[in-house]
Amino acid sequence: MGPPHCEPATQNGPLRSPINAKRGYHFFQAEAVVVQMEIRRLSLVVVVIGILLLSEGCLEEERIALLQIKTSFYSSNGISFQHYSLGKYANCCNWEGVFCNATTGRVVRIDLLYKRLADWYLNATLFLPFQELNSLNLSGNNILGSVENEGFERLSKLGNLETLYLSYNKFSNSILTSLSALSSLKSLDLSKNRLKGSINIEELHRLRRLEELNVADNEIEGFKSFHNGDALPKLSNLKYLCLSGNRFNNNILSSIKDLFSLIDLDLSYNQLKGSFNMKELDALINLTNVVLDGNEIDKFVFSEDSRGFPNLSYISLYNMTTNGGSISFSLLRSLAKFPNLRSLVLGWNHFDGTILAQGD
Repeated sequence: MGPPHCEPATQNGPLRSPINAKRGYHFFQAEAVVVQMEIRRLSLVVVVIGILLLSEGCLEEERIALLQIKTSFYSSNGISFQHYSLGKYANCCNWEGVFCNATTGRVVRIDLLYKRLADWYLNATLFLPFQELNSLNLSGNNILGSVENEGFERLSKLGNLETLYLSYNKFSNSILTSLSALSSLKSLDLSKNRLKGSINIEELHRLRRLEELNVADNEIEGFKSFHNGDALPKLSNLKYLCLSGNRFNNNILSSIKDLFSLIDLDLSYNQLKGSFNMKELDALINLTNVVLDGNEIDKFVFSEDSRGFPNLSYISLYNMTTNGGSISFSLLRSLAKFPNLRSLVLGWNHFDGTILAQGD
């Protein structure tokens, strides 16, 4: 009969006697304890080193990049960066407008609002060192555009970048080509810029993760596309759309009719007139809030088989009598078609005659 399984055989039987096996067991047990203590000691050293590194702020390469950004944004008539220290060991996570991940020490958010008063061109590659950057706010800096070949398309490598605020600048329509490469974006604010005329929406189709889009207070007249008419079908995740303060007419409804995820729609202060055709929006079953202030709409028109917009609970019709007339009675009566309406704003209007509290 052979030796026990996995025990190497010798001429005198198994290599280890029961006594030797017991001694060996105690030896290996003691050795294991020593190894465990060494692992714990090394782990403690690693933790202490990590704490010391984080106590000095963000990474050195990011600290240097922030100082380069400071130099780029500085102008003689601009606003100073009061808390950007030049000290070698300065904690840049405490600098004005800089926010870091508490665990990794990497910069995740940069807010540079109203830092430059003179017109200039931005070198977007300055932000490439921030590998975990999630939010970038450059509002109010009089940026005309980007340095050639150094535009926002270069930031496509920043896969965590989800929020980009560019409001109160001077970007033209060409900015859209550069932004189309930022496929990770979820929120984009281009309000108060110089977007004009018909916008080529094909530039936006790659932003398929986009949930919030604000292009308010520009001079946009409509959307165009060489392949899909004037619709925005590929922005299937868009939930918030602000088109306020532009030059859209009633044709804008056909552009947004396939935004199935849309919840908030702001079309205030455009050039909407006459009947507001809700037929175009029948598919927007998630629509909850609609703002139509400052237009000249006289009634809502529905399809015969309309679903009644079951989630629409807020409508704002503030200042609807900009033409000097009275608010349309047919407009008020058509509101009865919204069965779940909870909030209605009718301020700053002129009412003439009797208003019925209940529709047909």
